[in-house]
Amino acid sequence: MEIKEARYSVFETWSQGAIRSRRRSSIPRELQGFCLRSEWKEAELSVLKRGGTYEYDFVFRGQRYRKSTGLRNKAAAELIESKLKVELAEGRAGIVRQLPCPIFEDFVNNEYLPWSKKQHQGHPRTHKRYQVASKPLIAIFGKLPLDAIASSHVEKFKLTRSEEISPAGTNRDLAALRFMLNFAMRLSYIARNPVSGVRLLPEGPGSMRVVSHEEQQKYLAAANPVLRDVATLMVENGPRPEEVFTIRKENVHLTKRYLFVPSGKTRFARRNLPLTDATLEILKRRLSKAKGPYLFAHRRDPNKPLTTIHKAHLDALEISKIKPTFRLYDLRHTFGSRCAMAGMDLATLKELMGHSNISTTMRYVHPTPEHKLEAMRKLEKFNAEQVFAMYEDRVGSPQKSPQ
Repeated sequence: MEIKEARYSVFETWSQGAIRSRRRSSIPRELQGFCLRSEWKEAELSVLKRGGTYEYDFVFRGQRYRKSTGLRNKAAAELIESKLKVELAEGRAGIVRQLPCPIFEDFVNNEYLPWSKKQHQGHPRTHKRYQVASKPLIAIFGKLPLDAIASSHVEKFKLTRSEEISPAGTNRDLAALRFMLNFAMRLSYIARNPVSGVRLLPEGPGSMRVVSHEEQQKYLAAANPVLRDVATLMVENGPRPEEVFTIRKENVHLTKRYLFVPSGKTRFARRNLPLTDATLEILKRRLSKAKGPYLFAHRRDPNKPLTTIHKAHLDALEISKIKPTFRLYDLRHTFGSRCAMAGMDLATLKELMGHSNISTTMRYVHPTPEHKLEAMRKLEKFNAEQVFAMYEDRVGSPQKSPQ
């Protein structure tokens, strides 16, 4: 293909090289291909002297760029003009100019955690999780610049951390690191997240325990009034702890006997929970005494929700002397298991629990040994009835003699 002599500085693709012009371009060759235009005016560069100083005046992508450089030296003015075109070419190519990289510790403490506190103000436990995860991460990556963190460093952290805590805990720290470095990418500190290629550790089924009815009675008898109400709601209706803490007045519907959960862990957490007699009485009492928008308000500020009752939970376990102990969250697990053992279908249970898929609901279904034994007895009875029916069909049932 014959290429005509170019009148002005235009640039061809990398494979074809730069088209020669009367004036040599100072733009890096790897960016020249992005500046090719069908019309020569598109990439025209021009430095003119006006009033004793030089100004540039050119058209790029249909837009005119004209400004005085304030310089009396033409060579220096041409450098400013070339720098501007490089920046325009980078924008056209999708190239992001990276900012100077801070070290990981400064980035987390001065940028990420303040952003997280503001971003997750409606979910304080999410921000708390990032705060907790930042400590072991800073211990390993703290003095490294963000752009110096490689996948090999992350793999080393994974192995070291897995010797200290469970695989699930290690994976939570890796997830926190991934979110932090994604935020660094959005701020143009780094171009790639080194955590993206690191595989998480396999996790076990986790420790979930069903609380017996006897243990439930001992626990509620030892609990303080707030914990007793929270625990009763969880074991009777199955909401998550934070869903109980953030119950607002307008979400309680006493007449229609249901509690509306507007949001939660996933988008499927938005649901209506039918109330039992016990939970209906609790919400009615708390609704009449609430001084702010929340039924379980913070003890220092009635306009803020309760955030935790962990100490009260530990005190109740110690007083009741329940062994082995259980987590507050296990009361929700107990609700799910009792519903399954009572014969509730999994689709309905999934909706009540607010799960995104049925496989998650299956993790909450752990029949007791007594329930399994009863199921086998039902199977035995069914098999016996089928054999007896088959025998009757073969022999024939006795006929009544005519009167």
